[in-house]
Amino acid sequence: MDPLNVITDSLRDEGGKWLQLSDRVAAIKVAAEQLHLDPSAFFIGDANVLIHSLAYRDFHAFMVDILSGAVTEFDQVGKALRRIADEYDRADEAVSLDLNEIFKA
Repeated sequence: MDPLNVITDSLRDEGGKWLQLSDRVAAIKVAAEQLHLDPSAFFIGDANVLIHSLAYRDFHAFMVDILSGAVTEFDQVGKALRRIADEYDRADEAVSLDLNEIFKA
């Protein structure tokens, strides 16, 4: 019986895509962490500078937090898919039968 190479290879490929995505998002997260604006950047002629600055700060913190979570979760998905492929291969090896050997007896 042939092992399920196509399935496990596809799982490993998909896992690699998630790991690569994690790396790409990590670079975006690092860049986003550096995006700070002083309150003076929000001066548009009214007295709401502080309100706008606080809104930006809160949104910035939210986005950095989301990106950080994506890095972690994408990495976990990629590693899980590769572990699943390994388990499929191990299980397939454990239950594979050589039918030619059975009929020799």
